[in-house]
Amino acid sequence: MELFHVDRSSVDLVSGPGPLVVTHESTGLLSVLVEGQDVLVSDRDGEFHAAVVLSVDSSRGEPVYALHVGARLPMDMAAQRLTDVDVYPENQGLHEIVDLLGDLRRAQAFTRQR
Repeated sequence: MELFHVDRSSVDLVSGPGPLVVTHESTGLLSVLVEGQDVLVSDRDGEFHAAVVLSVDSSRGEPVYALHVGARLPMDMAAQRLTDVDVYPENQGLHEIVDLLGDLRRAQAFTRQR
């Protein structure tokens, strides 16, 4: 799993009206992300967030990513995801619940803005 930093606050990341859009260059990653890939994003407040790549637009050369930012993760959960090993079965359910809560928060924020 890849990790990169964005210069936005935690509040901006989880309450924005749409997906987070970032250029490949701004991620500092060597490899190009692909649609559907799970990533971790850190923000200027030092928080970690689960995210998934919704789309990759390479029509202008450099890839531009649209990301769905999900739940804010405590450091230990972020570290588990970064290790690229299977999450222990006893922790898998907790990771799934955290992801679902992040999706619910994002959906509620989107509904309130409409």
